[in-house]
Amino acid sequence: MSNYVTPIVATVGLLVLYKIYQWATSNSGKKAQKAQIGDNDSEANAAYMISKLHPDATHMDVLLVVATTPDSIHHAQQAVDKADKLRQEKLQKLKEAPATEEKATDAFDLDDGGWDEGDDADEETKAAAQKEKEALEEKAKARAEVAKMKASVADILMEGIDDGVLGQKWVENAIEEQGFWPPPDMGVLKGSKFVNAQGKQVDPMEHPAIRRNLCMTMGRLNAQMLNVHPELLEAGAKQLIDQTYFRSTMEYRQRVTVLLDVALRVAVTTKSYRLAQTIIEAVSMFKIGTMSASDEKTVQWFEDAMRKQYAGEAGVPKLEVKNYKVFTPDEEEIATDDECVVELEMERLHAENFTKQKVAVCQKQGIPPQVALQTYREGWWMLVRAKRLDGDDVASSITLDANNPLAKLFGKDGMEKYKNEKGDNRLVSAWPMLVKNVAQKTGKVQVQFQAPAVPGKYRFSVAIKSQEFLGADQEFSVEAEVLDKATVKREKKTEANGDDEAKKDQ
Repeated sequence: MSNYVTPIVATVGLLVLYKIYQWATSNSGKKAQKAQIGDNDSEANAAYMISKLHPDATHMDVLLVVATTPDSIHHAQQAVDKADKLRQEKLQKLKEAPATEEKATDAFDLDDGGWDEGDDADEETKAAAQKEKEALEEKAKARAEVAKMKASVADILMEGIDDGVLGQKWVENAIEEQGFWPPPDMGVLKGSKFVNAQGKQVDPMEHPAIRRNLCMTMGRLNAQMLNVHPELLEAGAKQLIDQTYFRSTMEYRQRVTVLLDVALRVAVTTKSYRLAQTIIEAVSMFKIGTMSASDEKTVQWFEDAMRKQYAGEAGVPKLEVKNYKVFTPDEEEIATDDECVVELEMERLHAENFTKQKVAVCQKQGIPPQVALQTYREGWWMLVRAKRLDGDDVASSITLDANNPLAKLFGKDGMEKYKNEKGDNRLVSAWPMLVKNVAQKTGKVQVQFQAPAVPGKYRFSVAIKSQEFLGADQEFSVEAEVLDKATVKREKKTEANGDDEAKKDQ
């Protein structure tokens, strides 16, 4: 079985949930996966993640791994090298500027016309006057060059050179005061060595590019504190910001988003529920800017922020799930290896308040609401598990599809650390869903999965996890009997039946 199904759009009522892909079957999905795995040396990134991630990985482990992929280090090293080059050029220009200016002021400060001896001046006097005029012009030109050089240097404000400018060092100091720098727990990176630009094996914190990425990661997770820090607010108002660092933070966030998607592909390929849910929670932590996805105080802070921004309790992101069931389509029972469906009705309780607020913002800014609302995205994941209730769960081996671009990266022993993931820790399906219309409120959703291969009574659990919000996750379970397909008699359904009936009507 391959790792994707064709993207499906489920439209019921007002809710349109775009099911981007499922890790099960389809050629279109394979092409999309190959494209992402093949770009920007992503095979090396995926291989590195496979070597570092495991079912017990923490949120920080996931983010530390993403910060140290080959691609992350490569881009960070380019940024470090560029900043170092600018720094050296700036220091050199600042060093040359006073000498150039002093040299430019050596000439006599003459009047523009020189000494006007009138028509009676001899040729020698005229030549001297012309020479001094040229010297004056050279002096003015030199002064202009000095001014231009100073202006170009001033355009690039850099921490450590320009007074009051904040950059990476300031961020490190600010989060160190909160106890989060250096990262308190290096987790999966403990004992790891990385090759620096000079070809030497060094610890992560001694590697300038990795240190930069770790600072950006920890800075993002401490965004609540940094975004309202008085020193940063003051520096921002005065434009005293080191753009060689802060401008790169947006690029880093975009890169992390892509790499977290690759990490999630690794987790779903291994069918590890624990790793998959940890990565999804890490996505929300990084997007929102918080050190935890479940800490009570953090969730309370987030919900308070939502109440303030979206006009009250109805603006807190929540889902209501009801009328859920599991079945095999067009059959009276579920048999082993059936293509089954979990069906549920879902309501986005925050849809109305979100819509009103976003429309109000558009109107205030003079933006057509329909244009702005088209960019809305709200991502959710549905993680399905199956636990046997009338016998022992069997940790069946995980067979990797040869068409899966990740398969060759696991090697012979790559799946060894996942072999004991069974029952509530073993994924049977993972479906991402994207809400693209903020006003869409209710709908019916179907999640496909393959029934267990062993007959028995099962509890099917579905965790609905948000990539955007804290405290909005939902989970429900439904029990069902799975019969041995060898004992179930079913009529064979053929497409020809419909054609035969049509011919009879004629």
